[in-house]
Amino acid sequence: MLAIAIFGLRVAGRAVLAAGAVTVIVIVIAWHAATRRSLTRSIGAVVLRLQAVRERVGEKQLRVLGQIALAAWFAGLTYMRIARFVSSDVVLGQDIRIYYRGVQSWLNGGDPWAGEVAVRHFPFNYAGSPATTILLAPSALLSEDQFTALWLVLSALSALAIIRWLRLPLWWLLFPPTAEALYSGNPQLVVLMLLLAGAGRTGVVADTISVALKAYAVIPLLGERRLRRIGLALLFTIATFVIAPSLWFEYAGKFGTISARLAQQSGNGYSAFHYPLLLVPTAIAILLLWRRDPKAAAWLAVPALWPSTEFHYSTFAQPVMTPLLAVLLAVPTNQLAPVAIMLYVVWRFASAPVQVRLGAWATEVRRGRTNNQALR
Repeated sequence: MLAIAIFGLRVAGRAVLAAGAVTVIVIVIAWHAATRRSLTRSIGAVVLRLQAVRERVGEKQLRVLGQIALAAWFAGLTYMRIARFVSSDVVLGQDIRIYYRGVQSWLNGGDPWAGEVAVRHFPFNYAGSPATTILLAPSALLSEDQFTALWLVLSALSALAIIRWLRLPLWWLLFPPTAEALYSGNPQLVVLMLLLAGAGRTGVVADTISVALKAYAVIPLLGERRLRRIGLALLFTIATFVIAPSLWFEYAGKFGTISARLAQQSGNGYSAFHYPLLLVPTAIAILLLWRRDPKAAAWLAVPALWPSTEFHYSTFAQPVMTPLLAVLLAVPTNQLAPVAIMLYVVWRFASAPVQVRLGAWATEVRRGRTNNQALR
């Protein structure tokens, strides 16, 4: 897994997928050519061997081994990711410092989207909406270091709440997108925590705040069919326009510039949005999944399709996480997230017939072995 991670850090997601597919095809052809055995019988024999291993080792032990392997995978990738930040002089809490400086600039009569943090002379600018800017205005009561420290604590508590509510093991704090958000102080973890806050009045307020912090938080609400809460979030956004109409007009006038700068500073992001050849099949996959499972499609739509995504956006996949998604979304490679999500969608549709077919092939091999033993 570590070798795959190192490879994945250097090669685009589509190249990784193509290399993997070609490798599997070559292995299958070589095996068939060398053995001259029926391909279906060969696959059935492999299934029987795997079933024998599962029975010998035991379901519980295999589950424990899988969790250990996944935890080690997370730990290794997180170590490399954070070590890269430290060696590149990325300051702790970089993202929330950007938010703080953007809000401060607005409160001081300046351009909020001129607020930035530079890493080795390369600037990263504030790109939050006016609703976000107004919501975080109380941060002016604290110094930058005080607010950053407070927000980092809030992010850590949010991460703990997320894994508790989703009933994940504690080592899921090592999930690389989560670890990155914890280091940078990005509001992503707070937004996810708010979306998972539950029903009741507290949940209504939480959902409204989450949409104000990150506009894309509305997509999981659509998947969950929380239309009333979406309406309340829209009312809050309208209220921010009443409070600061000039801020909204300025944002509208600069939206193209802000978006283009964000795309440039994020390297076009981790989603498929800026890659047309990848965007079309990914969008189709999300639409197909939405028809079968709107909740899963809504949680995965953001890391798959939202423009200029960061690595930590993949934390949105946690409510619908599978082992395949966990392994692939842990790798910080552009375009890999949509590829992983398309594979997940394919598996959602193909798993049942594939399992039936594999079971039939395994049964055929078992019957053949039984007949051979009877003849002897």
